[in-house]
Amino acid sequence: MIEAPIGFAHETGNAVDRTSPRRSAVVLCTDRNMLIPALFVADAVATHSGADRAFDIVIVTDPEAAGETERRWMADRGVRHHVEDFADLKAVIRLEGRLTTATLVKLVLARIFEGQYERILYLDTDLTIHGDVSGLLGLDLGGHAIAAKGSGGGWATESQREQNEKHFAALGMTRPYRYFNTGVLVIDVEAWNRDDLTDRALDFVRRNPEICGLPDEDSLNAVLDGHAAFLSPIWNMAARRLWLTRLHRVVDPVIIHYSGHDKPWQRFGRHKRLFPDGAAFALYRDFVRRSPWAGWLGTQWRLRDLRRSLKYEIVLVWRAIRGRSREPNRAEIARAMDRFAEGCRTGDFIDVSQGIATRTGGRLRLADRRMAAAKDEAQ
Repeated sequence: MIEAPIGFAHETGNAVDRTSPRRSAVVLCTDRNMLIPALFVADAVATHSGADRAFDIVIVTDPEAAGETERRWMADRGVRHHVEDFADLKAVIRLEGRLTTATLVKLVLARIFEGQYERILYLDTDLTIHGDVSGLLGLDLGGHAIAAKGSGGGWATESQREQNEKHFAALGMTRPYRYFNTGVLVIDVEAWNRDDLTDRALDFVRRNPEICGLPDEDSLNAVLDGHAAFLSPIWNMAARRLWLTRLHRVVDPVIIHYSGHDKPWQRFGRHKRLFPDGAAFALYRDFVRRSPWAGWLGTQWRLRDLRRSLKYEIVLVWRAIRGRSREPNRAEIARAMDRFAEGCRTGDFIDVSQGIATRTGGRLRLADRRMAAAKDEAQ
C-alpha cells in the first residue's frame, strides 16, 4: 500500500500512484530498527532542497515498521510512505548482525516504482546531508542504469587494495576494477529494468552467499562489473575518523556516510572516541528535540558502549606513549591520501563534467547553482 501525505490522492493496495506530477524521488528503505535515522535523513533532504522541491521523498518500510506517530510525522511533512512486504527478500539470504533484509530493498525499487518514477535517488539511512541533492536527479547517466561513487581503492592502503582486489576477482569482476558503493545510488528506472538488474542481482546473492558480505553492494557490482556512471566523493564521503580526516581537506561533502559500526546517532561505541567530532550527533540532537522522539538518542547506547569507547581511548593513548602512529604504517597511509587527492583532482566524475560539482580552491565541492544558472542565461 502507498500511503500518501495530505494533498495526494492515491490508490489502495500496491497500485501505482499516478496523481503526482513528480517523476523523480529520493527514496530510503528501512525496517523498524532504522526508522528514526530514515526520518532524520528525509527531513534533512527536505530542508536543504526547499519547499518548492520538484521531487518526492519516499520511505519504504515493511508493514510493522511505522506506527501512527511516524506515519503522521511523514504525512505532515510531505514524505510519502510506501509499505512493502519483505517476505520474499528474506528468503534470498540469511543476514545476521547489523545487516537486515531492508538492505536488499534497494535492489527492487525500480520494479516497485516502474511507471511512476523515471529517476530514483536511493539513500542509505546512516548518512548526514549537508546540501541540496536534487542536482543528482537531473544527471545524464549516458545510458547507464546507475550512478554511484567508486569504492575499494582511492584512499585504501596497499594491503587494503590487495585484499579488495581479491574480493573483486571472487565476484567475477574484470580489471580495471571499478567497484562502487551502494549507499548513494542514482537509478534510471527504465535502464535498470531493461537490464533486468533486480533478478540478476538477487540471483547472484542466492548463488553466492559466502562471498556477499554486503549482499546488495557485492551483487550489483558483480552483475554490472564497472558498467556504471561514477560520482565524485562529495556525494558519499567517509566520516572524519582519525587518519581519514585528511580526506576532507580535498572534499567538501554534501553527503557524509557513516558506514560500519560508528553511527552518528550513537554517543559511545566500538572504535568511537570519548570526545569525538560531535557535529553529526548535534544534528541528530536538534532533530529529535523538535520531534515526537525526544528521548530516542538516550536509548541508542548502553554501558558496554561507554566501556568500548573508554577502551578505545586507552589504546590510542598507549600507542602515543609507545611512539606508534595511529595506524601501523604512516608512510603507506600518506601514499593512500596522495592517491585519493590525485583522484579528486583528475577523476572523470559525471557530476563535475555536467556542472553539478566543481573543483575550486583545490577542493571538490557542490557548484553554486545560482551562479551556473546566471552564466547559462548570459550565454
